[in-house]
Amino acid sequence: MNKPEFVSNVVENALRHNPVVNATIFSTMRTLKKVNPGDTYLENYLWHFIKRGNSFVDYYHLLWHLGAQLELKNIMEIGCRTGISICQLLSAMIDLSEVDVILFDIFADGFTSPEIVKMNMKALNLEPNTLKFVIGDSATTLPEWKDSPCDIEGGIKFDYILVDGNHEKVAARTDLENVLSLTQPGTIILFDDIAEDGCNLNDVWSSFKSDHSGKFIWHENFDGKGIGVAICK
Repeated sequence: MNKPEFVSNVVENALRHNPVVNATIFSTMRTLKKVNPGDTYLENYLWHFIKRGNSFVDYYHLLWHLGAQLELKNIMEIGCRTGISICQLLSAMIDLSEVDVILFDIFADGFTSPEIVKMNMKALNLEPNTLKFVIGDSATTLPEWKDSPCDIEGGIKFDYILVDGNHEKVAARTDLENVLSLTQPGTIILFDDIAEDGCNLNDVWSSFKSDHSGKFIWHENFDGKGIGVAICK
């Protein structure tokens, strides 16, 4: 079994409700709620869980499987907000000494900031090898970052990329297209909010799948806000 097929098997097995993983993500969110009471993600996830019960799956659930079962070294998030998703992923890993993280976000709502992300990571004792923030609209900052030789000398490729930034349809598709050049065999692109209880971006995801059908192995789940997963062949 090659790497993309192995990653695909991990993802496929992860996209179903697991009570242990479910308990783990809520435990992590309760910890972060105490250090950052203004964040409402715990309440939002409780709403989804109460609505669906033991069918509830969302991308936090998936992250625990990925972090525990795959060797993810180069990690990118477009849309990190307060850092709960990166905290869920890193919490599933045993050794962070070789893990490099770069987070893109506009941080323009007056509540989110790199400082809050770092505060949440500190609360869980998470210290990746490197942690970088790129602040601004990812439609502009990501291409600029890719063109910067000081940051990606030699051409960096990523093991995991979350696309969860601007949820306007054109902007979301732009982010998906902009990360294509950063993939290699086995790279996971995770696209959030494709379901009606998310931001209803399934049409964006379906169009992206259609245009790049042969390049990736595809998975979806709609038992929460909706998850689209593309694994580079």
